[in-house]
Amino acid sequence: MEQILLSKKNCHRASRVVNVENQEEGEWLFSWRGKKLSDNLMHCDYAHTAIRISDNEEVIINDKDLGCWSVAEWKYEVNLEELWKCACDAFYATSFSPEERGAYYIRMYEEELNDDIKKMPEEERTRYISKYKEWVRTLFDKHSRIMSAMITGPARFPTRRNEKMNNYYENAVSEFRAWREKVLKAIARRIEDAKPEEQKADEEWTRLKRSIYSSASTIKGINDGTERGYNKALFVSSIYGKVETYAKRGDVTIVEKAIAYVRELNKQSSTITERHKFFKLAEMAKAVCEAQEVRSNKEDTEILFDGGRVIKNYSEDRVQIVFDTKPQPDVISNLKHNGFRWSPRFSAWQRQLTNNAYYAVTRVIPVTIEQLKGA
Repeated sequence: MEQILLSKKNCHRASRVVNVENQEEGEWLFSWRGKKLSDNLMHCDYAHTAIRISDNEEVIINDKDLGCWSVAEWKYEVNLEELWKCACDAFYATSFSPEERGAYYIRMYEEELNDDIKKMPEEERTRYISKYKEWVRTLFDKHSRIMSAMITGPARFPTRRNEKMNNYYENAVSEFRAWREKVLKAIARRIEDAKPEEQKADEEWTRLKRSIYSSASTIKGINDGTERGYNKALFVSSIYGKVETYAKRGDVTIVEKAIAYVRELNKQSSTITERHKFFKLAEMAKAVCEAQEVRSNKEDTEILFDGGRVIKNYSEDRVQIVFDTKPQPDVISNLKHNGFRWSPRFSAWQRQLTNNAYYAVTRVIPVTIEQLKGA
């Protein structure tokens, strides 16, 4: 194994270290900035510490002595060490300690990056890490163009140019955050879609059961007089609303589980009375399920128009608009205004297949209600 020495660039992520000259002493647990040496209003001084695993002996390691130790184990492998110089240069004109400031941002971005990749499968990580590093390099580069009069001096300070550079940097940060959020959401969706249906159902039921229990516990407290100032009807309505959502989807199994669970809770304390419409939700779910089966057996139909086609996709319960070419910005804006959302899966703009959806289609493209309903 290649010996890597501790340095200012990597010591924050070292977990176990070995003394190069006394390797027979074994491994030491390394603690980055583990000891505070001084503390004043403007600055705090720290030293690193190492505790020998064999006998718990502690030693102080100053920055100048880091090279006497080699790394035996990292806290995490993925790092931004190659951006060290870029990070320091980014704060050369805005900080009296650009190296320390740059190191802080390196650590911050590394922590975020490693937290992100924990949540994604192996095949997604390489591409994400590469793009994340590109963004961080871009941010450092843009920040390097910002100056501070405290550092450069106030004489002939280019205020207007500096404001422009600062705006460029802030815009880049916003774009980076938007990119990260979008990518993580897309990965989360792919992970969710890849789960077996049985697992999805179990997780869905666990979340609903937990929510019902929370509301039922408060209702029990209201019944017992230990929860004051609450309206029981609101908590009953909350349980009903959550289960009704599943009934409208036609999820008979989860609705029946919810009803059975509430009946169990009723044995301990009156949560929802049997006269409440909550106990009719199973019938609603079954009716919706039957309607879905009828729709799924219907053959999809298409209505052509100049520039594309409208699809009545019964199996997906969606009305879809497919354009031959990318529509103009004003058309896209109109689609969104009328409730349509882009589906990468179908390469179409779509919304739920309802009568209202038909009227929405006519407000976007040149087709009539008669054409839509008659197809």
